[in-house]
Amino acid sequence: MLKRIEPLSGINARIRIPGSKSITHRALMMAALAGGKSEIRNPLVSEDTLLTAEALRRLGVGIEWETEGARAVVVPPEKRWNRPGSPILLGNNGTGARLLPALAATGRGEFTFDGSPRLRERPVGPVIDALTVLGARVEYHGRTGFFPLKLTARGLEGGTVAVDARQSSQFLSAVLIACPCAQKQVSVEWSEPAASFPYAAMTLSMMAERGITINRTGPGSLAVPAPQAYAPGTWTVEADSSSASYFWAAAILAGGEVFTYPMSPGNTQGDSRFLEVLERMGCRIEWKDGGVRVASGGELHPIDIDMNDMPDMVPTLAVLAAFAGGVSRIRNVAHLRLKESDRLEAIAAELGKLGVPNRELPDGLEISGGRARRPNLAIDPHDDHRIAMAFAVAGLRVGGLEIEHSGVVSKSFPSFWELFEELKEP
Repeated sequence: MLKRIEPLSGINARIRIPGSKSITHRALMMAALAGGKSEIRNPLVSEDTLLTAEALRRLGVGIEWETEGARAVVVPPEKRWNRPGSPILLGNNGTGARLLPALAATGRGEFTFDGSPRLRERPVGPVIDALTVLGARVEYHGRTGFFPLKLTARGLEGGTVAVDARQSSQFLSAVLIACPCAQKQVSVEWSEPAASFPYAAMTLSMMAERGITINRTGPGSLAVPAPQAYAPGTWTVEADSSSASYFWAAAILAGGEVFTYPMSPGNTQGDSRFLEVLERMGCRIEWKDGGVRVASGGELHPIDIDMNDMPDMVPTLAVLAAFAGGVSRIRNVAHLRLKESDRLEAIAAELGKLGVPNRELPDGLEISGGRARRPNLAIDPHDDHRIAMAFAVAGLRVGGLEIEHSGVVSKSFPSFWELFEELKEP
């Protein structure tokens, strides 16, 4: 399905942002491990979160989405876990692919996991290696370190484990979520810096919120006493800062301002720090009335920045850099090659179509901005939701862009195109 984007100027919009995908995933996992029924308010209902919910149902977890996704009720099974008679299929759900095997390893049984051809190219080895140290047995049915695989669980024993989180902090988050269910204390170590560490910090914050004791023992280590039980209760999922970024960028490229809500400066998402990046580029930011207002500051400045902590913001930043006057450099994000697409390669290719000089680096991008042109082009999102949404924003400045396979946004933001239309409203 093609989506054609026409240019806009002088927008003034209020956009309600749906719940965080990252928080929804983690809340579902922790609720499944809790000692009773939990309620998740404002969960994100998207392709990825529904795949995770269906996987949990296959394991015996009761999950009921109510009032069109306004909340989810999660009831853990009496026994961990049901034994599915066929593979648990996760599509291209990278978060679920890392977190669910760790959750399965807290129980007993045999569990086979598989996914799309692209998911089979995304590594899971570091979390599987850690689970093996803690007592799980794993048999790969293809390449070592990748789906498909069969996990045989007898519960987690505890002890000391080192997690290689250089490619993704999801490996670390997966192990952390499972640690309280071990038979004895788990000491977790990792080398710094871990990729996208703010997501692991989010995991730790959510664990503490559910009553889990965590002891930091060093800059790259902690200890989780076990066994501990997650407390059941109510979660309220924050609005997704990653999703909001496309509307912040829209205000900048189209001129004017966008107010996104409900959002607060004290949220747990590392991607909210993208607002600091936008300020460095010359934009105006104001927190007020339960949300944040982003306005164009006129001239857009280039930037040289390490984006390791905010890799999902790179497509949005790259599109903005294409319109900034000067050379921008985005560094330390080599792990973007392991996402839904090789994002560095995909961004470079699509910017090239727009006539934007750029250079793909081993760990980032160099973009010569201020020269975007060539309207009336088709943009290939490379089956990647974030490429589709970021280049939709470019279309507000370079008219007539068509986003191919526009339905790919359903992976994380099913209502994106509907909300994008609201930018046109006076």
